[in-house]
Amino acid sequence: MDTDVSDFWNILKADVLKADKAENISNKDNGIIIDLEMALHSIFPRVQIYAFGSRVMGVGVEHSDLDLYLSIGSGLYSEKPSKDDFQNQVKVVEAIKRNSSKWAFIRKTSGRLPLVIVRHKALNIRCDISFSTKMTYDQNQLVKYIFSLQPIARYMVIYLRGLSHRYQIRKFRAHIHILMVIYFLQVHHKLPSIFDLQFGLSPNIFPWITNYKNLGLSHFDMTPIPLNEGEARSIMKSFFNYYCGFNFELLVVCPWLGRQVQRDELNSLLPNRFQGYRLINTARHPMILQDLVHLNQNKAYSIEITDLEYFKQICGQQEKNI
Repeated sequence: MDTDVSDFWNILKADVLKADKAENISNKDNGIIIDLEMALHSIFPRVQIYAFGSRVMGVGVEHSDLDLYLSIGSGLYSEKPSKDDFQNQVKVVEAIKRNSSKWAFIRKTSGRLPLVIVRHKALNIRCDISFSTKMTYDQNQLVKYIFSLQPIARYMVIYLRGLSHRYQIRKFRAHIHILMVIYFLQVHHKLPSIFDLQFGLSPNIFPWITNYKNLGLSHFDMTPIPLNEGEARSIMKSFFNYYCGFNFELLVVCPWLGRQVQRDELNSLLPNRFQGYRLINTARHPMILQDLVHLNQNKAYSIEITDLEYFKQICGQQEKNI
């Protein structure tokens, strides 16, 4: 048994504390958002700043970037960038450069997602400022809510993130771990499906639904898993066993429905509001991992068969040793 497995609980608790610290730094009261509001106030007096990403979800590390979404003017947002996004990008760069005592400008990007990339000098944290990603913020809030329902889910993601780093499972990043953990807990009746959390709600960014009902686990006849070493080892052992034997060729990871779904039925199960939108190519990729909100998006599109086989190999080793 390697050191990481034998000292599983102490390592996990230490990593959770690091994630907590990274999350606390992203809170509005800890300087970054206040400093950015002050820098932008003269040009965007009504700006609203939303933090999202791994730090905000409580699964980040010390060197994680902080993602910031700027809601400017009306507060309306869309999935695609507009001309205003690029104009606002220029204004933000100018404001950052005028406030060089607190901010260091790194670069700006164009294309599908215009960004202003800066560094907060006092905290030495890189910040990616965007103008058209409010959907991602909403999705992160849904994940945080799910973590509050079943706190061990966050512990599992943090452990998996450390595991991927140690074993260089490069393409299995935090957003992949989050979806896999949620789905695993759903099929084991420890979390409700996203469908159940959104039942009866209408799309707020057509055709997507980004909000959810605030329902406790007791509403679904479920209870929280205790946060202790025995339960954590048991649930991780079960997780590794489940995905080591998961038939990725036939099945998809579907946290929207939270149950077994075959590849060839996934698109037919989507609501009618997705008619006319590009759907998931279920025959193209070795792994299909449906997004929580973008139901017509495969979050595992970059994972090759060699990546998947290596991940399953590590799962098999961990299942035996943990």
